[in-house]
Amino acid sequence: MLYTNAEIELLKLCAWCRDLPAGSTFLNKENLRALVAAGQLRISRNGQSVRITESGRHTLDTLGLHFDYDSKSRGMGNYLIRRLNTANLMLFFFGGKTDVFCNSVPDRNSPLSFLPSFALRREKNKNPLGTARFNGMLYTKNTARAVYYITEENDGLYPEAERNTFTMNILTGGRKSAAAFTGDKCLEKIIEYSARKTTNSRALPVLSAVRRLDCPVTFFPLSQAGARQMRIISVRDHRRIIAESILKAKYKPPEKNYYDAAEKILIGIDMDIPRMETAAEYGVHIFLLDWQVNAVKEILRGKRAVLHPLTTETAEEMLRLPSELYVKETKPYITEKGEFLSAPI
Repeated sequence: MLYTNAEIELLKLCAWCRDLPAGSTFLNKENLRALVAAGQLRISRNGQSVRITESGRHTLDTLGLHFDYDSKSRGMGNYLIRRLNTANLMLFFFGGKTDVFCNSVPDRNSPLSFLPSFALRREKNKNPLGTARFNGMLYTKNTARAVYYITEENDGLYPEAERNTFTMNILTGGRKSAAAFTGDKCLEKIIEYSARKTTNSRALPVLSAVRRLDCPVTFFPLSQAGARQMRIISVRDHRRIIAESILKAKYKPPEKNYYDAAEKILIGIDMDIPRMETAAEYGVHIFLLDWQVNAVKEILRGKRAVLHPLTTETAEEMLRLPSELYVKETKPYITEKGEFLSAPI
């Protein structure tokens, strides 16, 4: 058996994260089966995670790819749950060809990149994150987004402490700061979880904290729809382009920063809830992807907002994005010496 590029990338990702969630919908089951059969990966004793084997480590070592490993498997607890949540988020980005192997802030000419918080926390005698609760930073050329994985069991947030951390120049690399919230395949569930906390700490519920972050925010589901949403909002000036496509010759620039065009038009595909709430105080027409409408309807119930659904395909066409989201990788892996890499027999 010859290893494919996709299989080696998955092996690297497992080594990087140390544990991958065995039940993740973003884990390529075909590649997983092949690597388990070859003795490169294994399922943990509790059945919750995928871990690299000694043979898998040796394979990566022979390729000059070296990672730090746990001395032993971790039992199911808060630490492992957070690790698996971060790994699930990385699998989501990994499928969309985001570089998830960053161990430092990428330069602004780098491709779409994700810097996991564990990469910064693993550095000896260095921890710029302090008690911040975001799972990592997602970088485009112009924006650095702190990404939070919100679950039904969450402790809320201290907005000032979070903002003071993710806006530091050592984490933004000179980019504009933003925040993003995810954690479930259903957008309504993420917002439901964000509206409450399950501890008695003085932290605010996430949705209340979001309103005090004083930066652009995004809510997106961990699903193909969410992946398309994130691709749309990663297009520079996507709001203006979509507004111009909708209004055509009637388009005029907005007079207020909570609108995207004259006539009180707002493009809400990013799900920036505080921005939509502000605009709704003065009256607004909000254009959303059709699957986002129900969630926003609940948030803005009774407010001066008219919601207009767009299909994802329509928004993608306006931005000239290809319809294909994921490209399956089947090419065999070739080493730096130009050799194929075979699985041990």
